[in-house]
Amino acid sequence: MKKAMIILMALTTFAITAQNKSEDRKENRSQLRENLTPEQRAELHTKKMTLDLNLNETQQAQINQLLLKMHNNRPERTKNRKEMTDAQKFEAKNTMLDRRIAMKKEMKKILTEEQFTKWENGKQHQERRFKNKKRKEKRSED
Repeated sequence: MKKAMIILMALTTFAITAQNKSEDRKENRSQLRENLTPEQRAELHTKKMTLDLNLNETQQAQINQLLLKMHNNRPERTKNRKEMTDAQKFEAKNTMLDRRIAMKKEMKKILTEEQFTKWENGKQHQERRFKNKKRKEKRSED
C-alpha cells in the first residue's frame, strides 16, 4: 500500500510539473515575439524560408524586403476581440485578407513554381495546426 501511494504521489508531481512548463514556454515565446524588431522578425522568417525552400541569394534579399514591408505595415492587434463591433471585425478581416492576397502575389513573382507550391502547402498545414490548437483551447475552457 505504501508503494502504491508513493507511486501515485510521484506521478501526480510529474503531471503538475509538466503542465507548468508548457505555460512557461508560451509566455517566453510571446515575450520573444514582442521584443523582436520588424527587421529581426523578417530576417528570421527569411532564414527559415531559405531552409525550407532552398532559396538563392537574390530570392533571399527580395523575400527579406517583402517581409520587412509586411511586418512594418502590420496593424496592431486589438487586445479584446470580443469588444469589437461587427463593422470593426469585418474591416479587420478584410484588411487581413487583402494583405494575404498581396503577399501571395509577391511570393508568386519571387519563387519558382516548385517553391511556391511548397510554400503554399506549408501555409495550409500551419493554418490547420492553428485551427486545431484553437479548438483544443476552447474545449479546455468549457
